[in-house]
Order: sequence, then C-alpha cells, then structure tokens
Amino acid sequence: MPAPSSAITSQMPFPRAARALLFGLLTAAALVGAARAEPPAAKPLGACLWSKLSAAEHGRILAAYGKDMGAGAEALDKLRGKLKAQAAVCAGRRDVPADWIQIAAGSQGVQAYAADALAASHRIDRARLDAAWAAAPASVAACVRATARVAYFPNGMGCVDPAAPAWLLGRVGLSQSQQPAARQALYYFNAKAIGEWADKLLATLAARPKS
Repeated sequence: MPAPSSAITSQMPFPRAARALLFGLLTAAALVGAARAEPPAAKPLGACLWSKLSAAEHGRILAAYGKDMGAGAEALDKLRGKLKAQAAVCAGRRDVPADWIQIAAGSQGVQAYAADALAASHRIDRARLDAAWAAAPASVAACVRATARVAYFPNGMGCVDPAAPAWLLGRVGLSQSQQPAARQALYYFNAKAIGEWADKLLATLAARPKS
C-alpha cells in the first residue's frame, strides 16, 4: 500500500489539478464514501477529452503512468492547453474550470493504464472491471465515490470502510495481498468514480448561462 497521500503530494511540485487527481487516487488505495454521485452523463467529459488526444499522446501518458501516478499526471499536464480547447467541444461550453478538465482527463488515463496492466498480468480486462463496478452494492459504490470526491474537494474526507475495496477486489478475483494488481484495480475503480464526479459537477454548470 502507498504511503499516506498527504505526505506524498506535499513534496510534489505539480499543478493543483495534478495534485488533486493524485491525492484522490492515492487516497483510494488506502481509504476508498458517504455521498453518492449522480449517474454519469451520456457523453462523459473524461472519455471525450481522452478521445481527442492522439495515439502517440496516449502512449506517452500511459508510459508515464507505468512509472508512477505522479509521472502520469505530469505528462498529462503538458497537454493542458490542448485539453482546455477540446473541453469547449466536449462540454459545449467554455467555462469548465481548468482543474476539472485535467482531473477528468486524468481519470481516463488512469483507467486505461490500470486496465492494460491488469489485462497483461492477470487477464482482467476492462469489461470485467466495468462489470464489477456496475454490480457493486450501493454502500460499496458510495464509499468509492466519497473517496473520489476528494480529487475535487481535497479538504473533504474519503471512506474508511475496508469492506468496499475488498468487495471490488474479490469481484474481479483479486485479494489485497496480490500487489501491484490490487492497487491497480483500486486505482481503476476510483478513477472511474472520479470521472463520474466530473460529469456531476459539469451538470451543475447547466443552469448557468454559457460563456
């Protein structure tokens, strides 16, 4: 298990959005919440942003995540300008906060990295991971979503119920002792929830005039 995220991120000179995503992901590996996020939008912001990047850009980002979460966040941050421009297309508006854009895109990058790693090491593909998430009991999903919320609201608290990560790991045939696979799976589920939060927050802008 990684060291407490607060100790790690305090030493990282990352932009705020990169630190926020990393904080949420590392917290998930140790915590994994309370308030439930709303269902994701029909066209998730993170998935749309990720699709706007080239195969070469995907490759560089995934290779960086293969080193560690911080390196992946840094690689993604180098595309901040491109992602901001594409966010206007994906969201249909230009006032999406820059941090939300980076966190949403990062959630997709982490999912792609974790799914590739798990497929290679344990033959656990993305469809199986998504099926486990879809089947999660309400209490398990709420727990993960509460931890994912920390990516956007770092002063909040995640979930401390060990039953949530244990249920998800068991659903895909892993145990906590199977590292790094177990950690990668938890990264995947938390990144999934982080992406859902991006769409929930984006929905809060719907009532505002477009700018």
